[in-house]
Amino acid sequence: MSQPPAIEQPKKKPAAIIVLSLLAISFLVLVFFIAYYLGSGNSSASGSNNTDASSLNTQDTQGDQQLPQGVNLISDEEGKKLIKSFYRSNKDDARAIGNPKAPVTMIQFSDFSCPMCYQYESAVFPQLKPYIDNGTLRIEFNNLAIFAQNYHSDLASAASIAAAKQGKFWEFLIAATNLAGQEGNGHITWDQELVTKVAKSSGVSDLERFTQDLNSPEAAKIVEEESARAHAVGLNGTPAFFINNYYITGALPAESFLQTIEIALKDAK
Repeated sequence: MSQPPAIEQPKKKPAAIIVLSLLAISFLVLVFFIAYYLGSGNSSASGSNNTDASSLNTQDTQGDQQLPQGVNLISDEEGKKLIKSFYRSNKDDARAIGNPKAPVTMIQFSDFSCPMCYQYESAVFPQLKPYIDNGTLRIEFNNLAIFAQNYHSDLASAASIAAAKQGKFWEFLIAATNLAGQEGNGHITWDQELVTKVAKSSGVSDLERFTQDLNSPEAAKIVEEESARAHAVGLNGTPAFFINNYYITGALPAESFLQTIEIALKDAK
């Protein structure tokens, strides 16, 4: 009777050892990179001076005084420095109105296709004029083009800068506001023909120069940088305002602005 063939014993291979070694090395490398990136992240955070407006210490009271609804006091020193960083304080600034040394400065962030900006410009801004005229209030305008993709508001922003070069920024803003009221209650879609029409109606005399300035890299850069800077500090909606150390977002009633200006004026004395 024949014997069954002998079963060949498998040769011992170091495959398992190799796999375990590779896993161990991979684990050590992973630990190293986690430690490295956590360390660099902490270092970056500690070296950053940027403050997000959404995380500022705010309160809705000033001492014993209740602030108007929707108005917040920025109480921390870093937040106050953040607001000051937006001040241009240039007497020749065509996109500012009022005395650069006024005791109350309002930093405004707006979009030319924003319905609430239209409401502010049409209902609130005219009531602030007495404070501008008597030297109490200065307003500095900044672009925050949040409707650029759908309504080309960045084109209107660039056009306003072009109008400013001919000393007609505020006239352009008023004419654009009037037009926005007729077109979609503020949600207006801009094109080059429309911004030129607004420029002409606002008294821009050199339309050829206006077109060149409108399409210049400089105007686009200003719009982009102002919008990016506003986003960087946590502003994602329009209109938004810093009135000295007070923060307003949205088109609040004119009385809220007037009360806040009076409170800020009292603080400044």
